[in-house]
Amino acid sequence: MGFSLMFMRTDGDAQADGDREALRAFLDSRGLQVTVGTYGGEIVDTDDKALTFDGHFTDLSLDPLDKDEPISGGIDHATLSDEECAFIYDLCVAAGFLIVNPQGDPLFVVPGGNHTADQVPDGGEVAWVSSPAELVEALSGNFQRFLDFKRQVIGD
Repeated sequence: MGFSLMFMRTDGDAQADGDREALRAFLDSRGLQVTVGTYGGEIVDTDDKALTFDGHFTDLSLDPLDKDEPISGGIDHATLSDEECAFIYDLCVAAGFLIVNPQGDPLFVVPGGNHTADQVPDGGEVAWVSSPAELVEALSGNFQRFLDFKRQVIGD
């Protein structure tokens, strides 16, 4: 069970391609690359070490940048730590991705104004954030409800 987020560029209800060159530059500036692994596009450093936040492995993934279809990404077990949210915010701003929060409330998060209102799919609440701290704030109430639910289902 995990708090999941998806990253993609949209044009209304259609998926659009992210900015591959900006995404490549973002990864290069951090010494990271996308490799095809067991579960899709895994983010690793130049020594093939997995991406970590706060000293812990993350399952944040991206599509390989050379695929033909529009690229996207996601994380299945988000912790919403400051380090993780700063990385996600910067990644999404660079690639032109909005964040889809399947838990809802808000359903869509637009970081750095990288989508217009017309580009965001219909049917869900939208939060417009301009910093990693605002991203944490937009998602944290829902995250706490998720943690409370998880404790009820599987315990501490």
